[in-house]
Amino acid sequence: MQMNLVIYAGQTSKEVYRVNFKSFDIQSGLEEHINVTVPDEVFTNGSAKAEIRIQDSKRNVVFSKTMMMSSYRIPKSKAFNLINDNSTEHKVDANRPITHWLSNIYVAVLNYPITFIMEEVPSELHSVLHVSSVGTAYYYSPVFHVNPQLQSTSDWLEIPVETPLQIKKLALGVTIQPLSLGKFRLRCMLEQTSESLRSLGFKEKDVEDVRSLFTDANIYLLLTTIVISVLHLFFDFLAFKNDIQFWRLTENTAGLSIRTVIWHCLSTSIIFLYLFEERSSLLILVPSGISVLIEYWKLMRMTKVTLTLRGGLSMGTRNKEEQETDQLDAYFMRWLLIFMTPLCISGAIYSLLYMPHRSWYSWILQTAVNGVYAFGFLLMTPQLFINYRLKSVANLPWRALTYKAFNTFIDDFFAFIIKMPTAHRVACFRDDIVFVIYLYQRWLYPVDHTRVNEFGQMGEDSVPMTPASSLSSPELQKPRAGGSSTSIAKSGKVKVK
Repeated sequence: MQMNLVIYAGQTSKEVYRVNFKSFDIQSGLEEHINVTVPDEVFTNGSAKAEIRIQDSKRNVVFSKTMMMSSYRIPKSKAFNLINDNSTEHKVDANRPITHWLSNIYVAVLNYPITFIMEEVPSELHSVLHVSSVGTAYYYSPVFHVNPQLQSTSDWLEIPVETPLQIKKLALGVTIQPLSLGKFRLRCMLEQTSESLRSLGFKEKDVEDVRSLFTDANIYLLLTTIVISVLHLFFDFLAFKNDIQFWRLTENTAGLSIRTVIWHCLSTSIIFLYLFEERSSLLILVPSGISVLIEYWKLMRMTKVTLTLRGGLSMGTRNKEEQETDQLDAYFMRWLLIFMTPLCISGAIYSLLYMPHRSWYSWILQTAVNGVYAFGFLLMTPQLFINYRLKSVANLPWRALTYKAFNTFIDDFFAFIIKMPTAHRVACFRDDIVFVIYLYQRWLYPVDHTRVNEFGQMGEDSVPMTPASSLSSPELQKPRAGGSSTSIAKSGKVKVK
């Protein structure tokens, strides 16, 4: 077989380039790279299209396709040095579409002859199958498929407006790729799915993220990804459910670090804005947004803030045990800030002077998120310090923490296959370290399973529940063998002296 390519430009569709490629067969395919000469109008927001013709050995046309080679798209934001670069090209409106050139053409071909009963042809192949006849015999023509919308956005290159007039050539790669029947059908189904997602309002980047899971990975990795994605959603649901249940039923927050909760509110907000700025996948963005809402609700519960239509905003009072926890929390946080502040400031100054950024907002957000990712594990340690000083982990929501830990390990897998910023990828492994320390503290400071937990339940059903009126009786305050004593407050919380 032989492939011919004709390039047309302008509103009159004037032929500007023609090339005949060498012969090929459908089992081996073809790959060529050429430089296409185009007129000036293509560089100045003009249009261009290509016609592909594939002929058999008898010069019969078995496939023909016309498609656009230029497209108006939003350009990628260019990073530049905010201090030293005063060029005016960065001041161009980043939301104004400019002409892009399709630098690669991929033609899929079924790599062996097929036989279908006429009534049993798969629906996704209806548009690409063509029947020819020789006398009384019918046969399928070679099956080809071309759709630029299925290609990566990286194949669409910006046409530089400032290109000198003497440079009128654009690079173009042409690939004819043989596919098995299963992969060919998958490609056709992805075309239909992509159109459905676009009609539902999905952005092109989100459609490409979904499509890349099927086209950029082998079948075994794809199946593993599907299973792990289902588990991730399941553990996300359980973690959110148990986290909300714990904070909804908890009245006494002694032993819980309020500054850690405040830090989670700030860090999740910054991370969400950073992921949104980097145009990350919705698979990452949506759970991050839900986490932001839950963290702020937890902060309201811990500070005992209530918001009503009639009463407005009101603040509750924290009891003595909670105030003692706040003192330990403040002591440890003060030393962390003394250590962190110089590092964050020096890192921000270095980034401003030597690193490129898309805008001042991008630099501020990048600086904030680098502080969150680089030192986030340090600011998660106040709760570890409180556990150490109280010699207790009884007040932690262990069910929610366990489900979040499972998701953290799943995120380690996603970090290698889903497109995300490098800093967010590294942060997935940071959370593993913190949870391992939590597990060590749980082993070091075992929970008394005979006490009433935050849901009014006991770990040992054989031990009768102690009435609330007798929680402060002298028998419960006898010293332990190790020399320390334990008192149980009326709220049912364990306090170690």
